Amino acid sequence: MNQTDQNPSPTSGRSRKWTRRTVLIAATVVVAAWPVYHFYWRYHVKRFQVVREGVFYRVAQPTEVGLRYLVEERGVRTVLSLRLEDEHLRPGLLDHVLDGGETERTAESQFVSDLGVQYLQWPMGREACWPWMTPWQFEEFFRLVDNPDNWPVAIHCVGGRHRTGTLSALFRLEYDRWPVERVLAEMYSFQFGPRVPLQEFNLRTYVPRPHPSDEQWREMQHAWAPLVGEQPDYEALVRIVAAQRTEPAVETALRTMLKQDHPFALPLAQRLMTKADDPLADAASTAASQCLARKDAGDREVAMAAALIADFGSPENQQELMRQLESGSRDATPSPRYDALVTGVANRYTPNRIAFLQALIDDERPIPRPGADGCRYCDLAVVHLAAIVDQRLLPGGSDPRHDDWDRGRGLARQWLTAHADAARLCRLQPPAGHTQLHADSSPTSARAATLRR
Repeated sequence: MNQTDQNPSPTSGRSRKWTRRTVLIAATVVVAAWPVYHFYWRYHVKRFQVVREGVFYRVAQPTEVGLRYLVEERGVRTVLSLRLEDEHLRPGLLDHVLDGGETERTAESQFVSDLGVQYLQWPMGREACWPWMTPWQFEEFFRLVDNPDNWPVAIHCVGGRHRTGTLSALFRLEYDRWPVERVLAEMYSFQFGPRVPLQEFNLRTYVPRPHPSDEQWREMQHAWAPLVGEQPDYEALVRIVAAQRTEPAVETALRTMLKQDHPFALPLAQRLMTKADDPLADAASTAASQCLARKDAGDREVAMAAALIADFGSPENQQELMRQLESGSRDATPSPRYDALVTGVANRYTPNRIAFLQALIDDERPIPRPGADGCRYCDLAVVHLAAIVDQRLLPGGSDPRHDDWDRGRGLARQWLTAHADAARLCRLQPPAGHTQLHADSSPTSARAATLRR
């Protein structure tokens, strides 16, 4: 052993001590900095979550810094506020303190528009069925998210829990096709608090818009490619066909497919039609009535046929649909066909659906669907009617009892009796609700649009 090994250098010991001290200091700095960083992050983008990268984000009320982050780092193109007011934004963490609070805060609509992205405000908070959305917002939600020009969309309310949680849950059900138990677990994980039965029931009984099977999609591709070119998926096909509805060849093709009972023609027609006077309405309702007349029609086709007749059917077709509903409600157990009919008439929250909800008000049988969790058809009628007419038909509290649901049915019957005209069969009546769209189309507004009460 040499002398160096026997007598270690004093400097090497000091070096090891300094290294340990450096590591300890660095670790202390990291540990101390983490809460500061966490607080800073929560201050600006509290409860931020990527629901789907590049498509949909959720967050509590962001600050100016938070909105810059969403737009500049996440590429957000649309900011959707669910608040009742146009919030005047908080600036940076210390900005308002350092300037003595003298700087006037900027309204969110102006700040977002100045960033060059679309701003929407859908006021939620005064509804009797809070935190469920209004019928108008339910309809508009799909138009917003279906269009890639709006992506990514960032939605927020105040705390990012209830109103934001509702739209995020609906996104999971419709676009991610999550099972409802997983959806509810995620929604409640955001410090949601006590559950809201009316909102949860709507989520439990929600049925996503159908997509074609692989075989049906191949047939659709083959049929549509000569007219609109090859499309990567069904949603892209829906968008391109909707954009080219004014082309005579496209409209003729739609009519031909409906007349020939082409695979998935009925679901496609329902996706394309938004007004009672749609040029395709008569052809679609005729095809739908023929579908309901067939005993071998599949459940998905029956559901879409019922939806089309509820919105666009002739008085005779609507009366036949009502007859089938009433007949099916008298069976000992609900058949798959009956459940498909209910799915069709309850898949929207438009006022013309009230007549068909009235037909369900006495049906006390449980809904035989995964995730329905003992919900009855009569309860479905109550919660849908409550959302459409904005009436509190269920008592407060997170766990209504059987008697509470029955009292809700009684209130629903009272409303229907007092508003007999609203329960008459009629074609599509788009919901007006409490919101109207105001859009500034000037170039400087960057497509800014605001919904105000």
